[in-house]
Amino acid sequence: MRSTMNLFQMSLIFLIFSFHLALCQNSNDWPNRVLITNDNGIDDIKIIELAKAFSKISETYVVAPNSDKSGSTNYLGAIRNGRVEVEKVNISDEIKAYSVDGYPADCVVLAIAGIMKDNPPDLVISGINGGPNLGADWLGSGTIGAARIASIGGFRAIAVSGLKSDIPGSIEAATDWVVRFAQSSVVRELKPPQYLTLSIPRISSKDIKGIKVADRAGLQEIPILEKVVDENMNDAEEVWQITGAKKLSVIPDTTSDISLYDKGYITIIPMIAREVDYSYIDSLKKDINSIPKW
Repeated sequence: MRSTMNLFQMSLIFLIFSFHLALCQNSNDWPNRVLITNDNGIDDIKIIELAKAFSKISETYVVAPNSDKSGSTNYLGAIRNGRVEVEKVNISDEIKAYSVDGYPADCVVLAIAGIMKDNPPDLVISGINGGPNLGADWLGSGTIGAARIASIGGFRAIAVSGLKSDIPGSIEAATDWVVRFAQSSVVRELKPPQYLTLSIPRISSKDIKGIKVADRAGLQEIPILEKVVDENMNDAEEVWQITGAKKLSVIPDTTSDISLYDKGYITIIPMIAREVDYSYIDSLKKDINSIPKW
């Protein structure tokens, strides 16, 4: 079944009522209701198995893009169009699943302000992504972007990345651990706009050394761009092509996510979506006369 929904109205509901909805969740069961999305697409085996694992303990919704939308950050493409196409899909009888012609952030808004507005989730999970999203990679991650949107809206959220699905037993081990992590007090006591990002080493589960809380490493490389010479273009036209990447002479701190991940640890990084620099507000107010008058 295919339908269209007006996301302009949904986004308004989302922004106005999401904090109220999050506070009204049932505190007796945790998590009672889970929303799962990703940026690899709804057909990805990792989101399917994660949903099946959660469906054993929670009412489970999957609202995910209909195709790979990696690298989309928290872009709300469908909001710009005012509507989004949605198709119900069958994962299992216990899971309510929807394929969305949009981006991961669209899926979160659609679910919370539309599909699940009368029964909001206790927890939003984005993933499990294939790449680890370490260091500055989080800036472009659709996986993390979806969790960020959820946390801005007042919902507890975690983003899970880094799983290499072709290693025997890796998906089973990862989904089992993510379910147990979701039930922990660490996740339950999140206070949005706090959210968590997790990176699981792409190695055999028996070789994972443990879990570490980490800081993000800084930017490790920048793209190399070269101008393309094309005699068919006029003087006003230019095309630049990425031809590689230049590694920066920055050694990650031994306590950073990259260093710990490379040593075989699952890394957990606490994040906050509301990027207001509260420490700077008072000093800037005092220095207001330094700002040119309008």
